[in-house]
Amino acid sequence: MFGSKKNSKSPKDTGGPVVKSGPTRGQNRSRNTDGQWRAKRSDAGSSKKSKCYLTTAACEHMGRPDDCHELQTLRMLRDSYMMRSPEGRSLVASYYETAPRIVADLKNKTELDYVWGVVLQCVAAIDSGNLDEAVALYQEMALVMGCQHLEGEA
Repeated sequence: MFGSKKNSKSPKDTGGPVVKSGPTRGQNRSRNTDGQWRAKRSDAGSSKKSKCYLTTAACEHMGRPDDCHELQTLRMLRDSYMMRSPEGRSLVASYYETAPRIVADLKNKTELDYVWGVVLQCVAAIDSGNLDEAVALYQEMALVMGCQHLEGEA
C-alpha cells in the first residue's frame, strides 16, 4: 500500500495542470468523470470573484473575506457533495443560471440579512453532518429570493 509511490507519475510526467496552493499543492488537479482535467476555481466558468452568488453577496454584506468559514464550507458542500451526483450537478447548474440575476437586484439590507441567516443555518447543518438539510435550506432560500426577483420584474 505504501510502496505504490513508484506507480504514480509526477505532475511533470503527466503534462496535466498542477495545483498551486492548498493541501494538494504540487500535484495534478483531479479529473472529471469524462476524463477532462478539473478546472481550478478561478477558471471554472461562472465562479468569478464578483457578486454572482447569494452567499458571496451575504458574506460581503457582513464584511467577511472570500476565504471565510461560511464560503469555504458551502463551496465544500458544492464541490464535494453536490457535484458528485447528477441531481446535485443539475441543481448547481440551475443555480448558476439564476443567481447572477437575483444578486444583481439584491440591494436591500433586509434581504441580505435573510440570506446571511440562511447561510448560517446551512453551515450549522453541514458542520453537524446534515448535508441534505443544508441543501434543502439553501435551495428554499434561492427559490424565495428568485420569486422576489421575478415579482420585481412584473
